[in-house]
Amino acid sequence: MSKTYSVTEEEKKRFAGIYLLEYMINTPYTPPLFLEGNDQDLESILEWLMAEELVTTKDDAIYIPTQKGRDHLVKFMARYSEYLTVFDIYSAVDLESGEFAFERWNEFETDEAFHKFLDDPRWDDLRVAVADYKKMNPVEIVFMSFISERRFGRNSSGWQFDLLLGSVWDEILEICNTAIQWKDLGYEDDQGVVKAKDVIKDIIRQGTEIMLDLLGDKMPKAISKPGKSDAEYYVDAVDTEDFSSDFYAAYRDPKYVSKNWKN
Repeated sequence: MSKTYSVTEEEKKRFAGIYLLEYMINTPYTPPLFLEGNDQDLESILEWLMAEELVTTKDDAIYIPTQKGRDHLVKFMARYSEYLTVFDIYSAVDLESGEFAFERWNEFETDEAFHKFLDDPRWDDLRVAVADYKKMNPVEIVFMSFISERRFGRNSSGWQFDLLLGSVWDEILEICNTAIQWKDLGYEDDQGVVKAKDVIKDIIRQGTEIMLDLLGDKMPKAISKPGKSDAEYYVDAVDTEDFSSDFYAAYRDPKYVSKNWKN
């Protein structure tokens, strides 16, 4: 049962705006008012950030973040922290055996060895299915995965173009539109028919227990912070939040979504 996802130009600006805002606040980075070279591709994003009062101008020379912009980023980073903790669990599930790759995370001595284990073709990515069942936006979930994987590489030439206009958005939609859908997870065996809703609920409950077991271990965190800079910070830097296991225990309810995801 296919489902078609799309992303509007306004949504692209919202997602791209968050990404640029994080760069401006945490680097810090202050784009010049008169953009040159590749930075010209940031113009429409900066216009959107200005209209939302998330950035302003200083001395008719540069764009700087506002306190409202910082507050906006704080909320996104809280969601992003949850994404890293909650959704990675569902990125590698063997639907035949019911095994989760992250159940065996502690067996590997290095991240490289674990990532090699993840390359096994038996793993299915159920992040879109879980997001859709929870009535979350799968496009935002895949966007977050691209941030985690540094797919918008800010150290590469032309990242400004990719942020809003590049084929990366086609890739995000391709992932969403070809992903396994939770409504396709139903099956029939010797015991009878198992409804898709019961399958996704069971997957979410199992994944939550694995997540809670792993919370005490070293987990990957969000956007890496840059080195020391002599540039001026106009608002305080924003990092990801560390929530307690009690906070995440609520995810045992398959439909649960924390207040951090409410707009």
